[in-house]
Amino acid sequence: MNRIKELRLEAGILQADLANQLKVRQNTVSTWETGRSEPDLDALRELSKIFNTSIDYILGNTDIKKAPSYEDAGLSTEEAELLRRFRKVSPALQEAALRMLETDQKKENS
Repeated sequence: MNRIKELRLEAGILQADLANQLKVRQNTVSTWETGRSEPDLDALRELSKIFNTSIDYILGNTDIKKAPSYEDAGLSTEEAELLRRFRKVSPALQEAALRMLETDQKKENS
């Protein structure tokens, strides 16, 4: 069972208001909340933004309401960007970057 009704009530939003935000009918929101139908992917993305939570939480696949952010991990914006870029490159480039950093660190400690 999804958590749309729970999230909507926590946010103090009426079904009609949520429907307006999502550009759907109020009875559509009602059918989602009762489990008679499920929102499509676009609606789930919008619900995720509105309620600031993951799609998995909305669908009841996890009890973690919000994934930790880079800030929660203590990373600066620059560090987070570096990590995002690092994850996108090939394993060979990742390994080369790590070797360069290790070499540089060894020089600093000498």
